[in-house]
Amino acid sequence: MGAALLSKPETVREILTTLVRNIPRPITCKIRLLKTTERTIDLVKLIEQTGVSAIAVHCRTINERPRDPAHWDQVGPIVSAVSIPVIANGDIRCYEDILHIKQETGCSSVMIGRGAIKNTSIFQAQGPRPRDDVLRDYIKIVGKLLNLCHILS
Repeated sequence: MGAALLSKPETVREILTTLVRNIPRPITCKIRLLKTTERTIDLVKLIEQTGVSAIAVHCRTINERPRDPAHWDQVGPIVSAVSIPVIANGDIRCYEDILHIKQETGCSSVMIGRGAIKNTSIFQAQGPRPRDDVLRDYIKIVGKLLNLCHILS
């Protein structure tokens, strides 16, 4: 489990430094919060020193689950502590949440998991569309792609 590396900062440093040095693409890293904001900031600063392009912060600790509320309040201090983009993650369920967490924390962007799985139209400013409409559109796109693949083969 990747979260196990949170207790091994030197290993994190070695892995990320090696990736940054050897892969000619931007390297990013995602972490969970540690027990204190100070410890999380120390880790994020260490990660920044490896040369990664951005860091995503899942706003829960290792032991917390989706039923536990995300700690958006801890993202702002992390953003202030580093000069690389910080991507906030956790409890983003609608477009208004995107705007709110960005305004509240100063994060560069957001990473959305369950909210986007539930309804991919979460990213629309006018609000999510009914799930059935999204599914119908998806099926139409898949049908067009399958038809195109048939024509090309």
